Amino acid sequence: MEDPREERRNEILRALVELHIKTGEPVSSKSVLEATNLHVSPATVRAELAALEREGYAQQPHTSAGRVPTSRAYRYYVDHLRPGKLRTPTQARIETFYASIHHELGRLLQATTDLLSDMTRYPAVAVSPGPSGETVKSLHLVQVADTTALTVVVTDSGRIVQELTRLPKQLTAHEIEMTEQVLARAVVGKELLTDPVSLAGDPELAPAVTEAADAVAAAIARTGDRSADIYVGGATQMATVWDNISTVHRVLEVLEAEAKLLDILAGERGTHVQIGDELPIGADLDVAVVSTSYESHAGDGRVGVIGPVRMDYKRVIRAVEGVGRELGERIGE
Repeated sequence: MEDPREERRNEILRALVELHIKTGEPVSSKSVLEATNLHVSPATVRAELAALEREGYAQQPHTSAGRVPTSRAYRYYVDHLRPGKLRTPTQARIETFYASIHHELGRLLQATTDLLSDMTRYPAVAVSPGPSGETVKSLHLVQVADTTALTVVVTDSGRIVQELTRLPKQLTAHEIEMTEQVLARAVVGKELLTDPVSLAGDPELAPAVTEAADAVAAAIARTGDRSADIYVGGATQMATVWDNISTVHRVLEVLEAEAKLLDILAGERGTHVQIGDELPIGADLDVAVVSTSYESHAGDGRVGVIGPVRMDYKRVIRAVEGVGRELGERIGE
């Protein structure tokens, strides 16, 4: 059974965090007392806030001001949040969105980030599963120059992958058509592999077709070895999220660096919240990331939101999880 004093301190810490999220201002002991059901004196609340400050959960900007929570306080608050559900109108909005949208994977993920950003008022990101392991649904070959062809692969997830291929020699329109047919028979209905399919030695194929088909097959293999794609929505909202222009520039740098974003969003299945210096992007940055995984038959991806440390974690976590759940069901159809 939790110690009554410990329970009281936890309630004060929760109130401190939630009041600061709501107002953005230092929180007074009077405000904390009014926001809780604690039957204690204002002096007791002041003493508990002072203790929280000594333990690194709060800080006082000025001697006469109230207190604000630290990253450590937000970490404790997030770790002790009770599971919650989205409000019915919000859940209905997400379900209606995915029921009405019919895009290939890339456009679907971009639309998802726009939806999530609109719901939370923060920049949103989505990471697709890597293409390796998806099944090839169709293949098309388009000659764009004398010795260059565009290979277009459509997978069962709706992903469209395009790869420019240098052909060994110039082909006629008939040879391009034959190359496409040969490759389609070899790869359609099979997993997108990282090892190229070799068609060398087939006596029924003209040498020019065989050489072109092997070149295109190698290009297809490169698409299977490609890393996940990243989509960003709501970047224009950054100026309203952060007052500090240097923070806006740092966040923009992160959004533009795919490797950093993948590093931030990498992780096991489930929901993760990273706060302040827990992020691999430098200390003392007013940034927090809430992300969750979504499942598809091709693998796992992630969706998330990038916002300030003083974000409404209850609302954002529920929104991210709701979108991730519906996105996984939409892709898995």
